[in-house]
Amino acid sequence: MPLYEYRCQRCGVFEKLQKVSEQTLTVCPTCNGEVERLVSRDIGIAFKGPGFYTTDNKALKDRARSINKERQKDNEAILDKDVKSYVKQSEETSRKIQEA
Repeated sequence: MPLYEYRCQRCGVFEKLQKVSEQTLTVCPTCNGEVERLVSRDIGIAFKGPGFYTTDNKALKDRARSINKERQKDNEAILDKDVKSYVKQSEETSRKIQEA
């Protein structure tokens, strides 16, 4: 259940634990004064599961970088107009990708 903040015109700010489906308070439970619900600034959010931490994607990023470096070697071979070297390099890169 979320914790909502309210401001009473007489009592000041107070918090109330309520269900999301409950109606917002209009009357202070202490002094029966008029209240308004405040927008809270400090919200605790819990991220659960994979993908939320920097360490989760490090191995994947490193693997993608190494594949890109290998593909750059392929591109250099084709730009040199050396087809034989390109075919050899491309096959080696494909083999490295399958091993990873």
